[in-house]
Amino acid sequence: MPLRRTARLPRGLPPKRQTPVPKKRLRPRRGPDRNPDYLAWIRTLECVVCARMSCGATVIEAAHTNALGRRGIGQKTTDFSAVPLCAAHHRERLDSYHRLGEQRFAQKHGIDLQELVLGLQTRFWEQGLSGTRDCRESAAIPKPISL
Repeated sequence: MPLRRTARLPRGLPPKRQTPVPKKRLRPRRGPDRNPDYLAWIRTLECVVCARMSCGATVIEAAHTNALGRRGIGQKTTDFSAVPLCAAHHRERLDSYHRLGEQRFAQKHGIDLQELVLGLQTRFWEQGLSGTRDCRESAAIPKPISL
């Protein structure tokens, strides 16, 4: 038996939207602080686990940690929480940061990530490698402690 239409479809203009169109934000959403100068500087350092330098086949990567606070869903943490790791200790080996997770990685290699991150920040700002110091004052990160 064929289906029958019980109500007639209205002709003319389409019906009005039931939900309003979202308005554009006046200010864009604020994500974690980004600083490409800091990440470039981190990549010039040696791996904190094996002390390898970036040369030839060895590549030092800036590994974002949660040492300064949690990240948002689908977001990395602030660039100021990055530490230098070789590709093997960052993501390739069985004892790497991404395979073990942050806590087990720190335990296995005897690293205090928060102290390390704050020490790296201090070195970076004392060397004056950033083009602007203003991003540090405006950042929502704790000011580094002298080690």
